[in-house]
Amino acid sequence: MCSYIILEKRQVMKMLRFEIKKVFCTFKNKMAVVLLLVILVAVSMLTMNRVEYTDSEGNHISGMLGARSLRAEKKKWKGEITEDVLEAVVRENEAINNSPEALSDDIAEQDKAYAKKQGISGIAELINNAYSEWRDYNYFAIDNVSAKEAKRVYERRVSNLKTYLESGEETFTDSEKNYLIRQYEDLHTPFYYDYTDGWSALLQNISTFILVLALIIGFLVSGIFSSEFQTKADAIFFSAKLGRSRAVLSKMGAGFLITTVFYIIFMLLYTLVVLAALGTDGANCPIQMDMWRSVYNITFLQAYLLIVAGGYVGTLFAATLSMLASAMTRSTATAIIVPFIVLCAFPFLSRVITLPGICSFFPDQLLEIYITLKDFVLVELGGKVVNVIAVIIPIYALACLLLEPILYRVYKKAQVS
Repeated sequence: MCSYIILEKRQVMKMLRFEIKKVFCTFKNKMAVVLLLVILVAVSMLTMNRVEYTDSEGNHISGMLGARSLRAEKKKWKGEITEDVLEAVVRENEAINNSPEALSDDIAEQDKAYAKKQGISGIAELINNAYSEWRDYNYFAIDNVSAKEAKRVYERRVSNLKTYLESGEETFTDSEKNYLIRQYEDLHTPFYYDYTDGWSALLQNISTFILVLALIIGFLVSGIFSSEFQTKADAIFFSAKLGRSRAVLSKMGAGFLITTVFYIIFMLLYTLVVLAALGTDGANCPIQMDMWRSVYNITFLQAYLLIVAGGYVGTLFAATLSMLASAMTRSTATAIIVPFIVLCAFPFLSRVITLPGICSFFPDQLLEIYITLKDFVLVELGGKVVNVIAVIIPIYALACLLLEPILYRVYKKAQVS
């Protein structure tokens, strides 16, 4: 009995390896992988160049060297952003503003003054956000804030929200308003300050890379089910002993493995390259250091994991639809188009449809969680208000599971041409 089971497992693994090998033996799929590697390098370089540093002479440095110097400056202020620290930052900013370099009309001299502010820049942004109009960032707000007023930064975050909700600019229900205020009040303060520019840069470009990755993965799996019809081998395939059972499962398994393994490998490569260059410091700092008005009380690391999880579910959903289209239409070209429609056409459709509640549930939103983290996108279920991310990820994960038996039955019952 044991030897039979072992033989069966070996047979299944052979079929699975054969299906995966078929995917990567074609020239177009090999070129797709090469293209993905090129895009990985390009996006990584663009992400690394987001971090800039100005040295004492006013010279601008970006990338790894700039990140290293900026990190050293911000580390000088590392720690909890207490009232005393907020006061100290306002005084430090005022002293720099009154320096000969800052008062000079020479841009080069002004750059030297700016260089002195880089260590406190993250804390200065919090003060600017607290004393700016809602959704309107005033870079110079800190210049008009006294040391005493700076103490009220955390208090201002909550009071500004309440003022905004009472203004009538947005239509929230009372339950949603209470939820937003409660989330703001539950945020742990004082914030912990550290160099977080590596994580900030990583998250800013991650949605673009996930979209490209999802489209290329959809391209790779698009021919798994239609290939037998394209090569006129369907009669042999379906007449084989296991043609309508394990052979179909092996195709499904190949699609799932390619999607999962490719996603994990390339997301890890992108993450490791960027963070190795820019630094992993600040992973446990609140995302409000970068997204001041976010209602999600999570850290940079938690935000990253949430974005990656949503991206994976979205990629798997698009890939599964691509394989289903491949099985139903027997056309690889049609299957290739499906991920583009699901992930690229829907964002344009959301601009036409003036129903944000519906658009928030489109599958492309799984790849735009970074944007969602910044906005107030809420859903009320059974009288309970929750963030939309907590709803769409489980919904589409379940949809992926439900599509698997449908895919199996469609291809199993396919008629030989």
